[in-house]
Amino acid sequence: MRRSTFNRIEDILRDYPHYDDYIYEREQEIRYPHTESDENIGGGSSPMQQEHATATLIRIEDDRYINQMRRQQIVIRDCLSTARSNVVNEMCDELYFKSNQTLTLDGIAQKLHVSKAKLSRDRKRLFEDILKKLAIY
Repeated sequence: MRRSTFNRIEDILRDYPHYDDYIYEREQEIRYPHTESDENIGGGSSPMQQEHATATLIRIEDDRYINQMRRQQIVIRDCLSTARSNVVNEMCDELYFKSNQTLTLDGIAQKLHVSKAKLSRDRKRLFEDILKKLAIY
């Protein structure tokens, strides 16, 4: 696996705990877009509220950013749930999901009472699984 691909998967894993926030923020941007204020006073009102709400929902469902975040979230959740050991989940919690990472791979291996080589193999297997499911090359 190329180093750039490895780094990209690490970045995706670090963002994983924040995906719900990212999706929510993007939905809010679509629902309440920034519009310039219109100083034209008067005119009529538009009875298009129902159509506007439907169009907004369609834009949210078709948004590429939201769909990509949801897809990555599902893939990571599936890969972590099908991991062969609980060691992989603990490693991801310590290395990628904590806001203040304090341990290295060596420290995590000592904490979990496994060898660094086994932890590296498990991480590589997880990354390859994510790579395959996300079709990143």
